[in-house]
Amino acid sequence: MNTSDLAWYSHEMCFWHDPGPGSGYVPVGPGVEPLRQFAVDPDLRRAEGLVKASGVLDRYTCVTPTPATDEDLLLVHVPEHIERVEAVSASGGGDAGVYAQVNYHSAHAARLAAGASVQAAEQVLDGRFRRAYCLVRPPGHHAEPDRAMALCLYNNVAVAARAAQRRGARRVMILDWDVHHGNGIQRVFYDDPDVLYVSIHQDGLFPAASGHVMETGTGAGAGSTLNVPLPPGSGHGAYLAVVDRVVEPAARAFRPELILVAAGVDAGGHDPMGRMMCTSRTFHAMTSTMCRLADELTGGRVVFVHEGGYSAWYQPMLVLATASAIAGLPAPQDPFLHSLDHLPGQRLQGHQSRVVEHLRAHHPLLARRPDDTHSDPHTMTGTSTSTSTGTSTGTGIDVGMGRAVADA
Repeated sequence: MNTSDLAWYSHEMCFWHDPGPGSGYVPVGPGVEPLRQFAVDPDLRRAEGLVKASGVLDRYTCVTPTPATDEDLLLVHVPEHIERVEAVSASGGGDAGVYAQVNYHSAHAARLAAGASVQAAEQVLDGRFRRAYCLVRPPGHHAEPDRAMALCLYNNVAVAARAAQRRGARRVMILDWDVHHGNGIQRVFYDDPDVLYVSIHQDGLFPAASGHVMETGTGAGAGSTLNVPLPPGSGHGAYLAVVDRVVEPAARAFRPELILVAAGVDAGGHDPMGRMMCTSRTFHAMTSTMCRLADELTGGRVVFVHEGGYSAWYQPMLVLATASAIAGLPAPQDPFLHSLDHLPGQRLQGHQSRVVEHLRAHHPLLARRPDDTHSDPHTMTGTSTSTSTGTSTGTGIDVGMGRAVADA
């Protein structure tokens, strides 16, 4: 590949955002002693340093992004939300939403993160680049139109998708493989038939009542949301099975003109904020597949935007694996691989496979045709009517909770 076709978006100020000394995403308070925050962003600087030290960054054109404008942010967010982020940040710090701690630099960093995502999408659509990676913080996929949430201030990928539509893209696909469900992205596009949102996440992790298999869109957007809630402990085999048997056929059915990937790495096996077992090989393989899929469907147009990742030692390696795959390079040598790769849970398990097969049988984009008597592709087009009832499907899947359960 011509390396000028690859773009790398990052900005020093994104590393100055600091959500404070809490524990996980919980701020200091009753029962929470000050602790080095897992989301502190010098770790992300270390990730960029490893990509640079390995020589992989030399394959990219490095682009310094400009901040997102109000016009960009208002494609997704209400004015009051933007005003609150700006005000809390200007005051020196505090909670800008729900578990969304900021410091003085956070509002500017958040505009840069959203701006990088917008620029990447627009420049890929314009043909300046074919593939792009945005190594930015704060993350975005939990942020909703009217509130920040769980470390996310502005919804970077959602703003990029709306900007792509503004630029003329008729169909945009978003794949989110962050370990947490991207409730914010789903909310923005839940009734939009022109944006396909696919989320592969740990079932029931965060938000607890979000990302069920029954959540498939509403109104004109029915069938344009596809949630894959994998059981805790899922690893390399389960993730690649989802990409092969769910993501690829859904993408081919939808025929996007641009693919955006919310490329969190907190499904990594060493991450403290999830209970999955992905390795650098997993992220390299998934990224390679999405690049090939983009070559097939979109003329190569694909943008990866960093989301979560909280392992101080493993996040850099997972970012390097992603960056290497975008550049068409082999998976990097991973000194941590031996501690994860041999675990028996890395192979696809039966209870994980049932989630995949349930979606293939029932989701509107994947199900058999209506004249097939074995399934009805319209049975999964409901919104929230069964999200708390635990309705049985007879497949071993509790669709109300989105969980794979063993048949009695």
